[in-house]
Amino acid sequence: MRKITILIALFIGVMLGCQNSDLELVPTENLQSNDPFIPLRETFDFTYNGKTYSSPFYMENDTLMILEDEEVAAVYNRLQELAELATYVASNGDIEYYNSYEELEMNKQSKGVKNKNAISRIFGPSYEIYIYEHADYNTLRQGRKALLIPPVAIPHLDAYGMNDMISSFTAGAHNLMYSSNGEGITFFRNPDYKAQSITFTVNGLTSVESGYYYYCKVRNFHDYKVKKGINWNDRISSIKTFE
Repeated sequence: MRKITILIALFIGVMLGCQNSDLELVPTENLQSNDPFIPLRETFDFTYNGKTYSSPFYMENDTLMILEDEEVAAVYNRLQELAELATYVASNGDIEYYNSYEELEMNKQSKGVKNKNAISRIFGPSYEIYIYEHADYNTLRQGRKALLIPPVAIPHLDAYGMNDMISSFTAGAHNLMYSSNGEGITFFRNPDYKAQSITFTVNGLTSVESGYYYYCKVRNFHDYKVKKGINWNDRISSIKTFE
């Protein structure tokens, strides 16, 4: 079987950022001493054009993920070459791919998924976004950061002095009054919301730290792929909240 190798970056990011892993191992407590231990095979799953794809995979050299299903691997490989590929990362870890951000937006709006921009204008911001120059939210290195208050529409990050300089971000609030309805924040590779994009949902509490409520945290954009051989670290030029 022909093998198509895929960098594990996106998989690591999805498992560690904004959600918990859905992968399971067979429980061991009921195994007898002479029973063979056979773990359940892990799978990489995504949705494209309304169809869900799933393939078992295994790790090679601890850095590469090998998709074993040739059909799934071929579809995924083609997706990575789309000039305007839109990646949607749900809070539960599900991944959806779209041919463009416009297609993603139309799909979500048709399902009634909209953000709270209108409510924010009346009652104040429902949450806030921090973007950071370095990974781990600038905790290991001093760097630039910027506070963004939704609704956000930034066609050129040059205005913030952070074009192609974002390595991590958080979305959170100072209280639990924020109630999300599927909104999210989208990062684009080029100015004016062009080229590839990646959207993170902001609709589930992920952690509480020092009295601050986090709804999404991405510690390193290096863990997410733009396309084959290219990750999102230092490759963001425009941002807007999902509408």
